[in-house]
Amino acid sequence: MAERAPHLLVLSGWAGVLETALSLGFDVSFIGSTEDFTPRDREVLDRCRFTREIPAEQTIACLEAARRIHEEHPLDASVSFGEFGLESSAVIADALGIRGLPVASVAATRYKDRMRAILEAHPELALGWARVGDAGALAKFHARYGLPLIVKPVAGSGSVGVRQITTPDELRAVLDDNRFWMEGPYLAEVLVEGDALYSVETVTLGGRHAVAGISLCRLAQHPNPAITEISVPPPPPHDRHTQRISDTVRAFLDAIGHTWGLTHTEVKVRPDGRPVIIESQTRIGGYRIFRMVEHAGGVDEIATVLRSLLPGGADITSPHLPETTAVGMVVSLIPPAKKVRRTADPELLRAVEGVDDFEMDIRPGEVPLPVAANTKRPGLIWLRVPDHAAAERTKRDIARTYWIEFEDGDVWHPSF
Repeated sequence: MAERAPHLLVLSGWAGVLETALSLGFDVSFIGSTEDFTPRDREVLDRCRFTREIPAEQTIACLEAARRIHEEHPLDASVSFGEFGLESSAVIADALGIRGLPVASVAATRYKDRMRAILEAHPELALGWARVGDAGALAKFHARYGLPLIVKPVAGSGSVGVRQITTPDELRAVLDDNRFWMEGPYLAEVLVEGDALYSVETVTLGGRHAVAGISLCRLAQHPNPAITEISVPPPPPHDRHTQRISDTVRAFLDAIGHTWGLTHTEVKVRPDGRPVIIESQTRIGGYRIFRMVEHAGGVDEIATVLRSLLPGGADITSPHLPETTAVGMVVSLIPPAKKVRRTADPELLRAVEGVDDFEMDIRPGEVPLPVAANTKRPGLIWLRVPDHAAAERTKRDIARTYWIEFEDGDVWHPSF
C-alpha cells in the first residue's frame, strides 16, 4: 500500500505557495480568498484536495472548516505565509495537535503591546513604551520619555495609522485630534530616529534561528514612515551592523518563544550601534523580499520550511548569514499628486539592464495616490543585479527611461 502524502493546510496567500507545496509532494488544502487569483492560479487551486472560500482572518470560521477537513482527510500541518492567515493558522495547528506556527510567537508579534511587555524582561531588547487609549495617557508618556516618540495601532500593519512625533507642535496636534483617538488604542514608543530600517528574514527549524538575509529599507522623510527602497544585502557602510543585528534578532526570537517557521523582523540601529527591535511578524517580508533574499544569498525560505514538514524533515537545515553573490532591490515611485496627462510606456523598462519586474498603477487622467504608508504604491520596480554599483546604474537608467507628464505641463522623472 502506497504511503499517504502529508496533508498540508495553507491559509491565505497566493498560488505560488500552493504550487511549491504540491511540487514537494504534499497533499494540499486551501482556506482563504481567491478573489484576486488569475485563471492560471485557479488551475493550481484545482489540484488541491479541499478549498474553502473563507476570509483567512476569520479565525473561528477557519477553525471550524479545518476541523471538517481534518475529519474527512487528516491534516499533518497548517501554514500561512501572508499577513491575514497567521493567527488562524497557528490556532488551527494548536487546536488540532498538528505542526504549524507556535501560538506564543504569533501572539507576541501580532499584538505590539504584548511584544513590548515580553521584552521588558530582557533589558538588552527593551524599549520605552506604553499602551495609550487617549490624549491624557499620551501626555503622561511624553512627560516620562520626552520627544521624539511614535504612536502606532496595537495590531496594525503596513505603517497605516502610524504617527511620528518629533516637535511640540506635532505633539499638540495629536493630543487635540479627537478623530485620531476614536481609532485607538495605540502603542506609544520611544522613536529611534533615522531613515535606515533593517529587515531581517529568518528560518527557524527545531528552535534554531538562521538568518537567511538582511536588507536595508530606506524611509521617506519625516513625517512619512513609508519605505522608498529595499536592498538585499545592505550596501556599505550599512553592512557594518550585520552581525550585531543578527545576534539581536536571534535573541528576540528566543525571548518570544519562536520555535518553527519564518519571521520578518524590522530593526533600527541607534547612534551608539545598538540594534533595536521595531516589530516582527511570523511570515515572509512584503514587497517580494523573499525573492530578493533568494536571489542574493540562495535561500528559498518557503521551500525550506515546507521541506521540514515532510517525512525526514527533522534533518533539514538552513544556512545562517549565507554569503551573498548578488543584489536584489525594489524601488518605489512617489510622483507628485497631480493629474496625469501621459506617461512613458512602462514596457520600456523591460529593456533596462537589471530590471527584473515592475508594477505600475499610474494612468492618464488620474491623480497618483499620495504614499503615506506601506500599502499600495503608484509604482514599484524590482532589480536583480550583480552588485550595488550595478544597482545605481540601473536606477539612473530607470530615471532616464520612465517619466510622467502632468496636465500642468510639468514632466517628472523618478529620483532615487
